[in-house]
Amino acid sequence: TYLPIFLSEEGADLWFGGAALSLVQAAGTIGALLGGSWSDRVGRRVLLLISLLVSSLLMLVFLTLSGWSRLPILVLLGLTSFSTPPVLMALVQENFPENRALANGTYLALSFVSNSAMVVVVGALADWLGLRQAFTISAAAPLLGAPLVLLLPGRNK
Repeated sequence: TYLPIFLSEEGADLWFGGAALSLVQAAGTIGALLGGSWSDRVGRRVLLLISLLVSSLLMLVFLTLSGWSRLPILVLLGLTSFSTPPVLMALVQENFPENRALANGTYLALSFVSNSAMVVVVGALADWLGLRQAFTISAAAPLLGAPLVLLLPGRNK
C-alpha cells in the first residue's frame, strides 16, 4: 500500500513507484499460485516458516538498496510473501474437513480484518516515525511470530 509513497520519498518518481508495486503484485500472483505446490512438496509449516523468514530478510535488504537494484528484491519479496495465504487456507481446510466452508469463511474474515488493521497501524507508524522506520518494524515484527508457525497443526492423515 505504501510502496509508491516510500519510493517517491526516496527520490524515485511516482511512475517508478507504481511500476514497482505492479511488479510486486505480479510476482505475488505467481507466488500465490506456486505456494500450494511448494507446500505439498516441503510441508505447510516448513513453507510458512521459510516464507516468513525470507520475506523479512528481503524487506530488510530492500531497505538498504536504492534505485533499480531494488526491483529484483521486490520480485522475490512478492513471490515469498504472497505464497502464504493459499497455504494457510489449505491448512484451515485440512484441519476442518467437516466444516470447510465455515472454517474458510472465518479464515478469510480474520485475514481481511487483520490486513486492514495492519495498513492502519503501518500508516500510524509512518506518520509517527517515517515510512523507512515503519517498513523496518514491519520487516522485523513477523520474526517474533516465527516460533508460532511450529505450533500449527500438521497434515491430517
